[in-house]
Amino acid sequence: MTPSASRHSSPVPWAVERAGAHPIVTNASDEPLEYVKALVFDGNERLHAESWGLVLPGDHSELCLCGIEPSDASVALIWFRAGDNQELLWRFVL
Repeated sequence: MTPSASRHSSPVPWAVERAGAHPIVTNASDEPLEYVKALVFDGNERLHAESWGLVLPGDHSELCLCGIEPSDASVALIWFRAGDNQELLWRFVL
């Protein structure tokens, strides 16, 4: 990793418990995360979005992926760290 790339990377604050069609997403960091959104995809098609707002450390949310083939599903989480104007995104597959 180059010095400029390392300056922009940060640990992913999320933990995901892959529980079939209902994965549970937890803020595993010590920081509150603001303006959190979850975008659910079936292949390349976005199916729906959920706005979670402020997610405190240890808070969790359950996603419903019923009717989606697990091998085709992916979720993108978008958030801001408290007091930071940089939008962050992390996408995971089941």
